[in-house]
Amino acid sequence: MEKHFSLNDILGMERFYRRNLMNSISGFKPCNLIGTISYREVANVAIFNSVVHIGATPPLLGFVMRPLTVPRQTYHNIKAREFFTINAVARSFYERAHQTSAKYGDQVSEFEACGLTPQYTDTHPAPYVRESPVKLGLQWEEEHHIRANGSIFIIGKVVEVLADDSLLAPDGHLGLEKAGILSVAGLDSYYESELLGRLGYARP
Repeated sequence: MEKHFSLNDILGMERFYRRNLMNSISGFKPCNLIGTISYREVANVAIFNSVVHIGATPPLLGFVMRPLTVPRQTYHNIKAREFFTINAVARSFYERAHQTSAKYGDQVSEFEACGLTPQYTDTHPAPYVRESPVKLGLQWEEEHHIRANGSIFIIGKVVEVLADDSLLAPDGHLGLEKAGILSVAGLDSYYESELLGRLGYARP
Protein backbone atom coordinates (compact mmCIF):
# COMPACT_ATOMS: atom_id res chain seq x y z
CA MET A 1 0.00 0.00 0.00
CA GLU A 2 1.34 3.44 -0.94
CA LYS A 3 1.55 5.91 1.92
CA HIS A 4 0.44 9.49 1.23
CA PHE A 5 1.70 12.53 3.15
CA SER A 6 0.49 16.08 2.54
CA LEU A 7 2.61 19.11 3.40
CA ASN A 8 0.50 19.57 6.52
CA ASP A 9 1.13 15.93 7.45
CA ILE A 10 4.88 16.44 7.06
CA LEU A 11 4.93 19.65 9.09
CA GLY A 12 2.82 17.98 11.78
CA MET A 13 5.15 15.01 12.21
CA GLU A 14 7.15 14.48 15.37
CA ARG A 15 10.43 16.34 14.89
CA PHE A 16 12.82 13.41 14.71
CA TYR A 17 10.47 11.34 12.52
CA ARG A 18 10.24 14.24 10.05
CA ARG A 19 14.02 14.76 10.13
CA ASN A 20 14.72 11.09 9.43
CA LEU A 21 12.11 10.85 6.66
CA MET A 22 13.17 13.99 4.80
CA ASN A 23 16.90 13.28 5.13
CA SER A 24 16.58 9.77 3.70
CA ILE A 25 13.82 10.24 1.12
CA SER A 26 16.08 11.94 -1.43
CA GLY A 27 18.11 8.74 -1.74
CA PHE A 28 21.75 7.77 -1.49
CA LYS A 29 24.18 10.66 -1.23
CA PRO A 30 27.96 10.97 -1.18
CA CYS A 31 29.59 10.64 2.20
CA ASN A 32 32.49 13.02 2.79
CA LEU A 33 34.61 14.53 5.50
CA ILE A 34 35.35 18.23 5.13
CA GLY A 35 38.65 19.29 6.66
CA THR A 36 39.48 22.84 7.74
CA ILE A 37 41.87 24.63 10.05
CA SER A 38 41.04 27.53 12.34
CA TYR A 39 42.92 30.79 12.70
CA ARG A 40 44.25 29.29 15.94
CA GLU A 41 45.69 26.37 13.93
CA VAL A 42 43.21 23.82 15.30
CA ALA A 43 42.48 21.15 12.67
CA ASN A 44 38.76 20.47 12.24
CA VAL A 45 36.99 17.69 10.35
CA ALA A 46 33.26 17.06 10.02
CA ILE A 47 31.04 14.69 8.05
CA PHE A 48 28.75 16.01 5.28
CA ASN A 49 26.28 14.33 2.93
CA SER A 50 25.54 17.30 0.66
CA VAL A 51 28.60 17.62 -1.60
CA VAL A 52 27.61 18.08 -5.27
CA HIS A 53 29.39 18.54 -8.59
CA ILE A 54 29.05 22.06 -10.00
CA GLY A 55 31.29 21.94 -13.07
CA ALA A 56 34.54 20.63 -14.55
CA THR A 57 35.95 23.75 -16.23
CA PRO A 58 36.82 25.26 -13.86
CA PRO A 59 36.50 22.33 -11.44
CA LEU A 60 33.90 23.32 -8.84
CA LEU A 61 32.14 21.48 -6.03
CA GLY A 62 29.55 22.74 -3.59
CA PHE A 63 27.98 21.72 -0.31
CA VAL A 64 25.19 22.88 1.97
CA MET A 65 25.96 24.40 5.36
CA ARG A 66 23.13 24.41 7.87
CA PRO A 67 21.86 27.79 9.20
CA LEU A 68 24.27 29.77 11.37
CA THR A 69 21.93 29.73 14.35
CA VAL A 70 24.75 28.09 16.32
CA PRO A 71 28.54 28.25 15.76
CA ARG A 72 29.58 26.24 12.67
CA GLN A 73 33.29 25.53 12.90
CA THR A 74 33.58 24.38 9.30
CA TYR A 75 31.99 27.57 8.00
CA HIS A 76 33.95 29.94 10.21
CA ASN A 77 37.23 28.19 9.39
CA ILE A 78 36.56 28.41 5.65
CA LYS A 79 35.73 32.10 5.95
CA ALA A 80 38.87 32.73 8.01
CA ARG A 81 41.33 30.69 5.90
CA GLU A 82 39.53 30.22 2.52
CA PHE A 83 40.78 26.65 2.05
CA PHE A 84 39.13 23.31 2.84
CA THR A 85 39.34 19.67 1.83
CA ILE A 86 36.74 17.09 0.80
CA ASN A 87 37.63 13.49 1.67
CA ALA A 88 35.64 10.44 0.60
CA VAL A 89 34.61 8.12 3.44
CA ALA A 90 35.49 4.43 3.03
CA ARG A 91 34.32 1.33 4.83
CA SER A 92 37.59 1.04 6.76
CA PHE A 93 36.94 4.15 8.88
CA TYR A 94 33.26 5.10 8.53
CA GLU A 95 32.51 4.71 12.25
CA ARG A 96 35.25 7.19 13.11
CA ALA A 97 33.98 9.48 10.35
CA HIS A 98 30.46 9.34 11.80
CA GLN A 99 31.78 10.36 15.22
CA THR A 100 32.90 13.72 13.79
CA SER A 101 29.23 14.75 13.78
CA ALA A 102 29.44 15.13 17.57
CA LYS A 103 29.58 18.69 18.91
CA TYR A 104 33.18 19.19 20.00
CA GLY A 105 34.43 22.56 21.23
CA ASP A 106 36.39 24.83 18.92
CA GLN A 107 39.60 24.09 20.83
CA VAL A 108 39.25 20.33 20.21
CA SER A 109 40.53 18.74 17.02
CA GLU A 110 38.06 16.15 15.72
CA PHE A 111 41.00 14.41 14.08
CA GLU A 112 42.45 13.61 17.47
CA ALA A 113 39.09 13.04 19.20
CA CYS A 114 37.85 10.62 16.52
CA GLY A 115 41.07 8.74 15.74
CA LEU A 116 41.67 10.21 12.27
CA THR A 117 44.99 11.40 10.86
CA PRO A 118 45.50 14.89 9.41
CA GLN A 119 47.59 15.04 6.24
CA TYR A 120 49.08 18.19 4.73
CA THR A 121 50.73 18.98 1.43
CA ASP A 122 53.17 21.77 0.57
CA THR A 123 50.61 23.43 -1.69
CA HIS A 124 47.39 23.32 0.36
CA PRO A 125 47.02 24.63 3.93
CA ALA A 126 43.87 22.75 5.00
CA PRO A 127 44.14 19.21 6.42
CA TYR A 128 43.26 16.14 4.41
CA VAL A 129 42.14 12.87 6.04
CA ARG A 130 45.02 10.46 5.49
CA GLU A 131 42.72 7.44 5.73
CA SER A 132 40.62 8.61 2.75
CA PRO A 133 41.39 7.07 -0.68
CA VAL A 134 40.16 10.15 -2.58
CA LYS A 135 41.00 13.65 -1.34
CA LEU A 136 40.26 17.05 -2.87
CA GLY A 137 41.79 20.37 -1.91
CA LEU A 138 39.56 23.39 -2.51
CA GLN A 139 39.60 27.15 -2.23
CA TRP A 140 36.47 29.10 -1.34
CA GLU A 141 34.95 30.65 -4.46
CA GLU A 142 31.50 31.95 -3.51
CA GLU A 143 28.48 31.28 -1.33
CA HIS A 144 24.73 31.73 -1.61
CA HIS A 145 22.18 32.23 1.13
CA ILE A 146 19.15 29.98 0.77
CA ARG A 147 16.28 32.17 1.87
CA ALA A 148 13.82 29.29 2.23
CA ASN A 149 15.48 27.95 5.38
CA GLY A 150 18.60 30.00 6.12
CA SER A 151 21.11 27.42 4.88
CA ILE A 152 24.23 28.46 2.96
CA PHE A 153 25.44 26.87 -0.27
CA ILE A 154 29.23 27.06 -0.42
CA ILE A 155 31.13 26.63 -3.69
CA GLY A 156 34.83 25.80 -3.83
CA LYS A 157 37.32 25.55 -6.67
CA VAL A 158 39.31 22.31 -6.78
CA VAL A 159 43.01 23.18 -6.68
CA GLU A 160 44.46 19.78 -5.77
CA VAL A 161 43.47 16.11 -6.10
CA LEU A 162 45.00 13.15 -4.27
CA ALA A 163 43.84 9.71 -5.40
CA ASP A 164 45.33 6.23 -5.68
CA ASP A 165 46.27 5.67 -9.32
CA SER A 166 44.78 2.17 -9.17
CA LEU A 167 41.33 3.80 -9.08
CA LEU A 168 41.84 5.78 -12.31
CA ALA A 169 40.61 4.39 -15.62
CA PRO A 170 42.40 5.39 -18.85
CA ASP A 171 39.55 7.80 -19.69
CA GLY A 172 39.76 9.56 -16.30
CA HIS A 173 36.80 7.79 -14.70
CA LEU A 174 37.37 7.13 -11.00
CA GLY A 175 36.44 3.64 -9.77
CA LEU A 176 35.08 4.62 -6.36
CA GLU A 177 33.73 1.14 -5.62
CA LYS A 178 37.27 -0.30 -5.78
CA ALA A 179 38.23 1.78 -2.76
CA GLY A 180 35.20 0.79 -0.67
CA ILE A 181 33.84 4.34 -0.74
CA LEU A 182 30.44 4.59 0.92
CA SER A 183 27.23 6.49 0.38
CA VAL A 184 24.80 7.58 3.06
CA ALA A 185 21.02 7.85 3.36
CA GLY A 186 19.64 9.99 6.12
CA LEU A 187 21.96 10.94 8.94
CA ASP A 188 23.19 7.58 10.14
CA SER A 189 22.79 4.82 7.52
CA TYR A 190 25.84 3.88 5.43
CA TYR A 191 25.88 1.82 2.23
CA GLU A 192 28.47 0.18 0.03
CA SER A 193 28.45 0.71 -3.74
CA GLU A 194 28.69 -1.75 -6.62
CA LEU A 195 29.34 -0.96 -10.28
CA LEU A 196 26.53 -2.33 -12.46
CA GLY A 197 28.04 -1.09 -15.71
CA ARG A 198 29.03 1.99 -17.68
CA LEU A 199 26.66 3.05 -20.44
CA GLY A 200 27.50 4.89 -23.64
CA TYR A 201 26.74 8.55 -24.30
CA ALA A 202 22.98 8.72 -24.87
CA ARG A 203 21.71 10.15 -28.16
CA PRO A 204 18.19 10.33 -29.61
